Amino acid sequence: MLLVLLSAAWYIITIVQEFLMYGTAYRLAKRGGDNGVSLFGWFFVISLASLIPGLGIYLWKKYRYI
Repeated sequence: MLLVLLSAAWYIITIVQEFLMYGTAYRLAKRGGDNGVSLFGWFFVISLASLIPGLGIYLWKKYRYI
């Protein structure tokens, strides 16, 4: 039951984060001119930036006990 609840929360948080990322990418793309490629590029960069803290936490937990 707890796993289902955590999975649902994770899914909702992911959807909210994607909406916020799209809004940020849209504002950054509009600032440089209306360009769909620019929008995709900013969305891609922001997506990668959101993975870096997760990767850091994963590696820290994995190698903390050595």
